[in-house]
Amino acid sequence: MRNLPVSNQFGLTLIELIFTLAILAVLTSISAPALGNLLHGAHSRTARSSLLGSLGLARMTAVSVRREVIVCPSENHATCSDRASWQGGWIVFEDANQNGRRDEDEPLLEVIGEQTGVAIATSAGRKFVRYRPDGSASGTDLTYTVCDRRGVQEAKTIVVSNPGRVREIQPDPTRAAQACAGLSR
Repeated sequence: MRNLPVSNQFGLTLIELIFTLAILAVLTSISAPALGNLLHGAHSRTARSSLLGSLGLARMTAVSVRREVIVCPSENHATCSDRASWQGGWIVFEDANQNGRRDEDEPLLEVIGEQTGVAIATSAGRKFVRYRPDGSASGTDLTYTVCDRRGVQEAKTIVVSNPGRVREIQPDPTRAAQACAGLSR
């Protein structure tokens, strides 16, 4: 009798492969909602952080250059739009001639692009923030409500007070529902 060569083959049987895929499918279906919530929360935190940073930059610049600085929504990243929704992006600029809009000779200090996965809505009557040279924000308190796909219960509000201070609070349910209605599906 001859000795036949022994081959060391490695692999999975069809049954082992099916069980492995079934376990993977179950684990994926369990973890997908949690991962989605994590991503939506990250989008919301990023948008709020960007907005807070822009407001801080505007206030600091207004005080340091002794000129009015405006933060306004902008979809073309060059001029202010007349919308109460900010998820399309915003700009920060020195308003040298104090006319409330950006002219070509006025420097852009910051341009923030579209914020995906969130809706950002301001108070009905206030569509932009104007910081004065003393650091105050003219007009009434301005609120930004940021909502993501997790819904009204996870919405957050940023308030800019007349003295120019910024703080985060929980929104009232009506304002949160209005902001969440602006989410693109």
